[in-house]
Amino acid sequence: MHELLTSLTDNRALIFYILLFISLLLTRIPIVGKYFRSINTMVHEGGHAFMTLLVSGELIAVNLFADTSGNTVTKSKNKFLQILIALSGYLISAGCGYFFLYLQSKGYYLHILFILVSLALLLMVLSIRNAYGLFWAGTFTLINLLLIYFNEPNSIYITAAFYSLIVMTDAVLSSFILLVISIKTPKKAGDASNLQKFTGIPAVVWALVFVLFSLLMAYYSVINYFPTFHGILG
Repeated sequence: MHELLTSLTDNRALIFYILLFISLLLTRIPIVGKYFRSINTMVHEGGHAFMTLLVSGELIAVNLFADTSGNTVTKSKNKFLQILIALSGYLISAGCGYFFLYLQSKGYYLHILFILVSLALLLMVLSIRNAYGLFWAGTFTLINLLLIYFNEPNSIYITAAFYSLIVMTDAVLSSFILLVISIKTPKKAGDASNLQKFTGIPAVVWALVFVLFSLLMAYYSVINYFPTFHGILG
């Protein structure tokens, strides 16, 4: 039994695909799944916050909610900057999924944890204002700081791969959910609704842009950074 467990642990390609399955299944489960889906919510809202600061806008508040939704309250000088801020959430989260899997493929597992912990800490200090958001960011930071402190290689690998896959898969799934909402209730389609207000282009068009971009990032992630099936058998 010990040899079997050791063999499974050493086969990181197999672990990767097990984690892919878990990331798709676990994130649909109430409570626990929502906790882990909030990782992508943090990245998404962090994208809005980063873009706001990049264009010299005013970052007022970031809120993360227990249902995995979030919002970022900002002020900017003109409509063009508002468009950039509204675009950044879905695009940056999809791009981060790709970037994390790139780091994963290069063996930079700790870097992924450091990036996510740094983001959580920055958002806590700068802008998270609601109770659940502070609770989630605080517990997420604590869990990962403990992992970093003990620095057990397999635990670091599993955690980094799991987070990377959650960000990638949830970026795709959340963009499809936005597309459905933009068809049924365009005024409640979040970033797509804001972009419609700023540009006059229908929310469903913007939702399609997000879907296509997230699928493109997922496609390049799969062909470039997913382990080969030969690696599973080996």
